[in-house]
Amino acid sequence: MKYTGQGSGPDGIAYPGSSGINVIIIGLGYAGATAAIECARKGHKVAIYEQTPGVSTLGDVIGLSPNSAKIIAKWDDGKIHEKIIPHAGQYVENNVHKHDTGEILFSQPMSGYSNFEGYLAPRPLLLKLFAEYCRKLGIPIFFGKRVVEVFETEDEAGIKLQDNTKVSADCVLACDGVHSKARGLITGWQDRPYPTGYAAYRAWYDSSLIRDNPKLQFLFEGDYDKMEVYIGPNMHAIYGTCSQQKLVTWTITHKDTFDVKESWTQPGKIEDALNYIKGWDSRLHEVIKHTPPNQVFDHKLAWRDPLPRWTSKHNRMIVLGDAAHPFLPTSGQGAGQAIEDCATVAICLELAGKKRVPLGLQVCERLRHARSSLAQKMGIETREMWHKTNWELVKSQPETVSMPNPAWLFAHSPQQYAYDEFDFAAHAVETGMNYVPTNVPPPEINHRISDYKEDEAKKLYNGSAALQPKL
Repeated sequence: MKYTGQGSGPDGIAYPGSSGINVIIIGLGYAGATAAIECARKGHKVAIYEQTPGVSTLGDVIGLSPNSAKIIAKWDDGKIHEKIIPHAGQYVENNVHKHDTGEILFSQPMSGYSNFEGYLAPRPLLLKLFAEYCRKLGIPIFFGKRVVEVFETEDEAGIKLQDNTKVSADCVLACDGVHSKARGLITGWQDRPYPTGYAAYRAWYDSSLIRDNPKLQFLFEGDYDKMEVYIGPNMHAIYGTCSQQKLVTWTITHKDTFDVKESWTQPGKIEDALNYIKGWDSRLHEVIKHTPPNQVFDHKLAWRDPLPRWTSKHNRMIVLGDAAHPFLPTSGQGAGQAIEDCATVAICLELAGKKRVPLGLQVCERLRHARSSLAQKMGIETREMWHKTNWELVKSQPETVSMPNPAWLFAHSPQQYAYDEFDFAAHAVETGMNYVPTNVPPPEINHRISDYKEDEAKKLYNGSAALQPKL
């Protein structure tokens, strides 16, 4: 059955407001900003409600692999991409080291991050660019507006603010992160974030502070950025350069023994971080001890179990990004999968049309649920491999300690997929049949292979080559 017209297409932009669909977005993080931009590009009218007083300036470095960066590269005729490039890193390899000796166990090619096909860049800068583009598109952003309630009928959905103001629209997209208050109200799933047992020190500073350090000269050799991973018992550390060697960034994921609040703003102490890595490679100590004291944060890693469904009772509200599927840092896909969610929901609303908004949100969930769940699972797998390393296995199969960059993940075009698959998923929703997604490898296929190649990716992006997972 044919459910839709052609739509504007993966690279197309609909006339502003042409769909007649009004969308409320809760939260101005990467998910909320992307949802707003993509909805505006597909002809929907959008408004963002953010509880903080302004755009967040907190955070260190964020990674967006090619599957999500390709979406951003289309914005403003490529101008956003051009603004990101001076601040993004260019990487050739990721060296995984043994924690104490510093021995390189495996050098993993960083396909997808060497030619600005993916972005590793300062988190606050990218979010600022996203917010500025929202404003350029005329999208209203209401800061300091805390959503205390959501509601829906069969015909509309809306939010209630702390000042008792109510705002209605055709649908509500909850993009309010791992601590989402809307999640339980929308899905009926009454859970709360719980600690993973780990926290992460995060820091970044100007590379001029270590350029003269003789132990760290290797970080500035050549014209590309460096990434060094150290794995040890119940802990891992990563350090390297970013923004074409202008910045240094480091993180230590450690057992959560201190009373660390679930916030980016919890200050960390350099001496505490150094105590965690006693006996580890001295180069890691050198990177950490040069950190300005006000540039270290200790962040509790919270978790929520995958939701059985993302939509509300009447299917006019949906949770997206970390509100639906929070990721561990070891996945490298938290923001990327949020961006995929939000590009997909904009297309699903476009193809469903104003009279079938609930169908559009249900189709979005069908297209995205399995893929985001598998990417989420990979982060857990990687952390377990790094923290509970089988050293005998590493001797014979050193690639087991790598962070995978599989083609099924990196070379995917969520926008093309949404246009191609909408009718199939819509039919499944309407008939109650099972929808089998093709944007993940089947269960019998190894999902952790690193088979993404930049020079072969364009065929996969434009749909001229089928994805062929390998055993």
